[in-house]
Amino acid sequence: MSNRYGQTITWGPLTAPALFTCERQRYSYRDAVTKQNITGAAGDNIAMALVMQKAALEFGGKITSDSTDFLDISAGAAIAVSGISTGQVIVSRAIETWRLNAPKTGSIQATHFPDMPNTNTASAGTLSAFTPDQSALGIIYPTGKIIFSTYGLTHASGIVHELTLEQVLQLTEDDPSPDGKILGCQGHGYERNIRLLILATSTRPAVRSVLTIGGAPSHASDYRITESEFVFEEERGKMYSVSASWIPPFTT
Repeated sequence: MSNRYGQTITWGPLTAPALFTCERQRYSYRDAVTKQNITGAAGDNIAMALVMQKAALEFGGKITSDSTDFLDISAGAAIAVSGISTGQVIVSRAIETWRLNAPKTGSIQATHFPDMPNTNTASAGTLSAFTPDQSALGIIYPTGKIIFSTYGLTHASGIVHELTLEQVLQLTEDDPSPDGKILGCQGHGYERNIRLLILATSTRPAVRSVLTIGGAPSHASDYRITESEFVFEEERGKMYSVSASWIPPFTT
């Protein structure tokens, strides 16, 4: 039970908007305009134009068994956010992260365009972030509540220490209206990226090859490896760092 005593402040992220179901860790909303100084004949500023208002949203939290509504932005990226009633909020990144001996986390990056007409119904989809299956892990009590560490994720080259799975959507804004407002943007160029850190026990994954990670969710398959690095460090085992990417034509 958490209770507030003494001075009246907002403590912690519990009351912040949640962009998916999780144990909230962080939410931020940064509103901004583009500043344009207008100079006169002497080179001095004679006026200032404040145009193209938009806000950057970031949200993150620990994945739980209730995190079945993590965002899938492959077919649409518009979302509703508590407390925002004007314009549109468009997601540009959705990231899942597994790390050795830490809870799995998810994070979202989005942009609020307050002046944009709400004319498109291409909303973000959902997927379950509660992967991989850790029913046999045996170290989390009560069981089946969180995803912990990289248990259940496997790769032929070694032991998985970290996996980051990122969905990315490019947002290209329209030219501003005559009164300096952003009235539209194009969401395009959807892709997924993986960064994998492995304690080496076998051969290094080859670039251009297909990345195969056992236990990973279905949207982590059929990636092509674009970077493959091995690293020796003092007082640490040899590591492989692998980057891979996926685009929609890979499914055809």
